[in-house]
Amino acid sequence: MAQIDWDDFADRTATAAEVRLLGCADLPSVLALQKLMVHEVRQQSRMSAAVLLCEHPPCVTVGLGASLLELPADARELESRLIRVHRVRRDGRAILHQPGQLAAYVVISLEECGLEADQYRQRLQQAVVLACRDLQVVASVDPEDGTAVSGRHGVIAELGIHVDQGVTSFGVYLNVGPRLDEVREIGRGLAGERVSSLNAERVRPTPMAQIRSALTVHLCEQLGYPEYHLHTGHPFLTRTRALIHDKFTDHHSPEL
Repeated sequence: MAQIDWDDFADRTATAAEVRLLGCADLPSVLALQKLMVHEVRQQSRMSAAVLLCEHPPCVTVGLGASLLELPADARELESRLIRVHRVRRDGRAILHQPGQLAAYVVISLEECGLEADQYRQRLQQAVVLACRDLQVVASVDPEDGTAVSGRHGVIAELGIHVDQGVTSFGVYLNVGPRLDEVREIGRGLAGERVSSLNAERVRPTPMAQIRSALTVHLCEQLGYPEYHLHTGHPFLTRTRALIHDKFTDHHSPEL
């Protein structure tokens, strides 16, 4: 009769990343879940690494180093479109989140992965570059800008990270098929920098499931976790209805 080697099972579980597909989830709920993941990774109680993948209803996050000048001058402009602004503990620019943007929150112990903060940032950027390559999109990194990955026509991914006691949080926000007219009104777009998306680079819709799978593989490999456990949702998250401005419902993301 076959027997389970529980010691081997425990070792494998401890060295595999936990990846959760959350669908479309509101920002406060994901940040609360991320906080739980940070605690568990720091305590090494149940997991060594976690990746949360989702899309967000329209909202804006403003990082620690970002300026309010990266937002429209009239705050009522955002309020009229049902867009809330959140101050968050990450670096990087002000970022508009909306359906069609893939968010990847990465929680790891830098010490366990043998990485310094700068190396970790480079690994995230490389994961995005490789995931884009899988979809025949040429992406590159500006050595002077650790907060972006660019395609031929502009920035396609924003990075914003935070490290506390050696454990990371936040991560990558990849434009798959968002409304670029809205993206250009926030953050680097408002500053006159070119912004793009996978749909714009490929000149055709990009299946969210395809890029999500590619990004998962490359993130885990770049961070030293070739094995990962894939889960859908999380017991702490419940499904609710939210009102979204009409202009955000006309997009090409098939996952919502």
